[in-house]
Amino acid sequence: MFPDCAQAIAVSLLVAAAVTAQTWRPPAPDRVSPPIRGEAPILACDAEQLARLRAALTRGEPVVVREVDAARARLGGVLSFPPRGGQHNQWYQCDACQRALVTVDDTHHRCPGCGKVYSGEPYDDVVFSRRHGENLRRARDAAWAFALTGERAFAADAAAVLLGYADRYEAYPYHSNDRDPTRHRDSGGHLMEQTLSEASMLVRDIGPAIDLIWPALDDDERARVLDHLVRPLVENVAKCHRGKSNWQSWHNAALFTGGVLLGDAGWMRRSVFDTRNGFLFQMGASVSSDGMWYENSFGYHAYTLAALCAHADAARIAGIDLFAQPAFARMCALPARYVMADGKLPRLGDDVDSSPGSAAAALEAAFAATGDPRLRAVLPRSPSWESICYGREVGLPASVAALGSEVFRASGHAILRRGGPAAMSALLTFAPFGGFHDHFDRLSFVWYAFAQERGVDPGRARSQAYRLPIHRDWYRATLAHNAVVVDGASQRENGGELLAFVAADDFAAVAARTTDAYPGVTHARCLCMTDAFVLVLDRLNSEREHSYDWLYHDRGPEVSCVDVTPGTIAPIGLHGEEFVEWSGAGESGGEIRVEFTGARVATTLDVAGGTATTIRIGTGPVQSVVDRAPLVLLRRRGASATFAGVLAASTASDPRAVTGITCVDESGVMVVTVRRPSGDTTFRWDGEREFVLAGPR
Repeated sequence: MFPDCAQAIAVSLLVAAAVTAQTWRPPAPDRVSPPIRGEAPILACDAEQLARLRAALTRGEPVVVREVDAARARLGGVLSFPPRGGQHNQWYQCDACQRALVTVDDTHHRCPGCGKVYSGEPYDDVVFSRRHGENLRRARDAAWAFALTGERAFAADAAAVLLGYADRYEAYPYHSNDRDPTRHRDSGGHLMEQTLSEASMLVRDIGPAIDLIWPALDDDERARVLDHLVRPLVENVAKCHRGKSNWQSWHNAALFTGGVLLGDAGWMRRSVFDTRNGFLFQMGASVSSDGMWYENSFGYHAYTLAALCAHADAARIAGIDLFAQPAFARMCALPARYVMADGKLPRLGDDVDSSPGSAAAALEAAFAATGDPRLRAVLPRSPSWESICYGREVGLPASVAALGSEVFRASGHAILRRGGPAAMSALLTFAPFGGFHDHFDRLSFVWYAFAQERGVDPGRARSQAYRLPIHRDWYRATLAHNAVVVDGASQRENGGELLAFVAADDFAAVAARTTDAYPGVTHARCLCMTDAFVLVLDRLNSEREHSYDWLYHDRGPEVSCVDVTPGTIAPIGLHGEEFVEWSGAGESGGEIRVEFTGARVATTLDVAGGTATTIRIGTGPVQSVVDRAPLVLLRRRGASATFAGVLAASTASDPRAVTGITCVDESGVMVVTVRRPSGDTTFRWDGEREFVLAGPR
């Protein structure tokens, strides 16, 4: 067995991380207190940051000029307040078509599929949510324009929004994201349907806007926004305790923000030290030793990181260092270590298309506080509002080694990377189950080549269709992933076990196993990547007969197989199959070739024969029911089953031909031969921890 190898990171970084872990100490509670207000802001930024932004405006830096010009364009514009609070976007779909609605106007919402027009609650309320967001962003942007220019018209525009909500917040009916108004959930609110959303608005918009225009408000206006907007909003958020949850991260940031504005050290201290909910509790309970947020989704890792960095940055201005907390520092650095060949992050769990850029604002704050060069490598190369604010010089080269293959034991992921023209990367998940935003996808994988996604994980619907059957029965279901379905059912909540990992000079491989996904079934999977192809090997064992369905989804967009007869075919009883559009079926006892074509990058999948195999091809949803990716299903029956497949990507200018694959069993060892024009490559795997690769790579 080869020894474990991690990403090549400069020794100095490891030493620095170790020193940080040894020397950081939590702040004493009595040191956490509101900053004394002077001429400079005490929450939105510090005096040095404000000076940088003012200087950028003076020299005509486009990104700052655009923000001020946009705020100026809104001056004198109509300001309207919805009649009640907003509602969650999960309601903005057609129940029949399971598609996102299109807004006709504030009270009419059309399904692009069946054409049905919806009106009234909760559909109108989703649009109200957008209006509230637009109003508060208007206030924030106008407040920044005032802080940069000193023009009172900007302060007046921001004040009109803030005072308008101070007059309405307590009068808006209390409601939640549940359509039943009699259910008085502790997670509801007045301005929005969730304490989560209200907390986010306070942190992102309301708090900074009040802080920036504070000098322009008179005593009565200050009292109105604090006593009738900030205080009741903070009290509403504080009643909802969520502990190990991204909600609580936003709650904590809101409590700290409210404490600063209200001059209340109690809220600030609670946000950090609450033993069942605070920042320090969350760092111990919610972040793996690798730095992964427990929900196993980069969408929610980035979303939570935004809250935590806002919290830590407000604490920084107040003289408190939370960025150096070891678990938090690892969490901030993690996105830089997971970048795939297309520059994005793997679409795991409830995610759409996350990238380090989607977390850039948070990562700028983290980089400014920690100086971790891994973050510089993924931050924008052109100036942004945040890069100017935090004083980062853009365009400098990264000072860390190129990303290599790496295993994240605690988080339950292994990333394989190879260079060369194809520049491939893949991720195998064996993660512990992460709850509501996680999926039933253990031992599934994603794969990228030629800077494109090839092996697809659908993530979640872009429209956040959490309440609809498509979310439960497709996006979370095992069928939607590059996994193995047993007896047509989705996996149970489970985690996997890492068996072995190697990153050698000429290949990288990982093996993992799960015994809990399906009762009585042990499943071990191995991924092996060379510069030319990816091997996917599976061994499934049980004491009784099962049907084993091996799934692969590709970006295609076209799929074909010589063993398949095209045509409409009947379902075969899979959980989530109602969302699949089958286009053909066939049988084979020999080698199987499936081709995914029709785009710049083509994929071939060759699967070793020797066992009777049912083949189905079709498409399944990705970001919506109309955004579809081709898939192949291979069914084998028995108490045990093995699958040996090889994936190869190619372009017209760089063909990477694989002509076939065979697999034989030698005393329990899978011996796989990949045939290529340049010569055969043989890979041996014992089903557990032993890998051997021989021949051209």
